[in-house]
Amino acid sequence: MTDISAVRPDALTPKEITEKVLSLSVTKTAMPWRTQLPLTALAGFYIGLGGLFCTLFMSDASLPFAVQKFLGGVVFSLGLFLVLVAGAELYTGNTMVIAGSADGRISWGASAANLVRVWLGNLLGALVLVFLVYFAHVADMGNMARGMMSVAVGKLSGDWMTIMVKGILCNLLVCLGVWVGYAGRTVADKSLGVILPVSAFVALGFEHCIANMYFLPLAFVLKLAGYAPEGVNLDVITLANIAKNLSAATVGNTIAGAALALVYWTAFRKR
Repeated sequence: MTDISAVRPDALTPKEITEKVLSLSVTKTAMPWRTQLPLTALAGFYIGLGGLFCTLFMSDASLPFAVQKFLGGVVFSLGLFLVLVAGAELYTGNTMVIAGSADGRISWGASAANLVRVWLGNLLGALVLVFLVYFAHVADMGNMARGMMSVAVGKLSGDWMTIMVKGILCNLLVCLGVWVGYAGRTVADKSLGVILPVSAFVALGFEHCIANMYFLPLAFVLKLAGYAPEGVNLDVITLANIAKNLSAATVGNTIAGAALALVYWTAFRKR
């Protein structure tokens, strides 16, 4: 007869997730560079794959607006799913290590150094995917070139403050997806946990700095290669606008991830 008291709950409680995040802050900041670099590059690559899959739906003008956005968001969740299950170090999720500094488990300098290294590693992975996608001529498939460049134009057309606020909203949802993913004990749990938060941020047009490391350089490369889809304003696809977007999205993403983790830390910290 099964001992009911020995049966594990099907998911971690919010308090247990908070403790897991605090423990992971120590593990992540102590990770040696030779381990961290490949895992950060993989995260940028994985998120880019989600963006590539998403563009397939964003390029289909025959789909109704809401359906197109929702389906694009659902398949984009491939990126975060791979990060959580296959294993990788993603900047937007790692912003929660700041709670470890607030709890005194790691120094503030360790948090900052971790975030800088992970951001740069994610950029490397995203740019590798840009290289592969370009030379695979994926842009020549159907309306993909138009979709790729239209997505970038939309992201590059906003002002810095708007992009930053969209970055806050984005990473609030992404970190909630990570948070729910941490609660799960199985691959199925983690898969289902990330879909709704990630699809929401994509469908609503929020800004994810790591996804933009793929979307924006790819559009810039396509512009240099002579792609000029009708009705797409290529003038905004510049290095200056890419830098503006990435800086604003990074600030917004960092604020949101840190704030979410700190709210839970405040609620459940040991006193």
